[in-house]
Amino acid sequence: MSDSDGRTDDANLANWQQRCQFWIDHGAPSTGRRLRERESTPLMLTGHGLSLRIDRGCLLVRDGNTHYPAKQQRWRFFPGALDIPRIFVIIDGSGDITMDALDWLATQGVSLIRLRWDGQFVSVVTTGGQAASADKVYWQRNTRDDAKARLAFAVDLIREKVNNTIRTMEALPRTPTWDRAYKDTTIRAKWLERRPPRTIASLLGIEGVIAANYFRAWSGIPMTWKATKKYPIPEDWSSYQSRTAVRDEVGRSNRGATHPVNAMLNYAYGVLVARTQIQLIVNGYDPTVGIMHDNKFLRGTYPAFVLDHIEPMRPVVDQVVLQLIDETTFTGADFSIQNDGVCRLNPELARRVAQLAMKRCEQLPFPTRGWQYQRKRSSRAVNSAN
Repeated sequence: MSDSDGRTDDANLANWQQRCQFWIDHGAPSTGRRLRERESTPLMLTGHGLSLRIDRGCLLVRDGNTHYPAKQQRWRFFPGALDIPRIFVIIDGSGDITMDALDWLATQGVSLIRLRWDGQFVSVVTTGGQAASADKVYWQRNTRDDAKARLAFAVDLIREKVNNTIRTMEALPRTPTWDRAYKDTTIRAKWLERRPPRTIASLLGIEGVIAANYFRAWSGIPMTWKATKKYPIPEDWSSYQSRTAVRDEVGRSNRGATHPVNAMLNYAYGVLVARTQIQLIVNGYDPTVGIMHDNKFLRGTYPAFVLDHIEPMRPVVDQVVLQLIDETTFTGADFSIQNDGVCRLNPELARRVAQLAMKRCEQLPFPTRGWQYQRKRSSRAVNSAN
């Protein structure tokens, strides 16, 4: 909305520009690459008009526009050069990628990740697409179809998630709600150790209660806002309330985030899914053959095995969002509300969230809960029996 002379629109535009530059400055790399060392920092692209194309054997990359005035960044990567990032991440935005550019990325061993505007994972293009190991895929399917093996796999997975959940909860502000949630979570964690559930349904029921308690402990975490009268925000944005969309009539969805914290969490999880899928493909697994996450009607259409693996890592990646909440004074220009009430991040903030989440993912050891992991479990079982 603007007044008759347009001054309100000018002020909103200036604030948008300032916040874009704020997040660009915070996301700038602090150190350079060492001589003879391969670039390890992913290249994050966002905005409108981004482009990847080939020119005289080189990959030309142009970043998109997120605000005006802005200088679009451009890169020229030569084949075999050490400054080629291992991963390109395209966050929302629009533009074009040529087929030659995709072939060039594949030849150089570069993975391409695409995240949607709401943080949801879209796709990964990687050179490992045909690298599946017959033995590992056979193990995935057999474990999925064996009720006892599937349950044992899932119980170990949820145990690790609960332990990580408790560690992250310990970093949250102490409140009466936190006290109750933490006590209940620790009790259920002991149940998982002493009396593991006998069915997947029972396990998922326990996991669901623990997840609800966990985000209940987040309830009331304040967000610091600047100039809310000048750049108004919804009243429920002043603090975090729920993982579900509080303005959703059904109240059961966390994909269409209506709160900034949930929108940032969705981006962090999108990065986690993409990064894990790349690792699984490179290690020879079929990311669509899930064990705990299995829906017979959706088999082969979604990364079910990836969803298995990210469960224990979700609470760890959550720390990225907690860090931003703790360190940042937000403004109304950092977020926008779509016609359906969904909260959308400023593209430069989205880039920063993805950047921090990717860094956190790189610090996480790749889990060995797979074919080799199962062989170790079998060996231990045989040795203990003897």
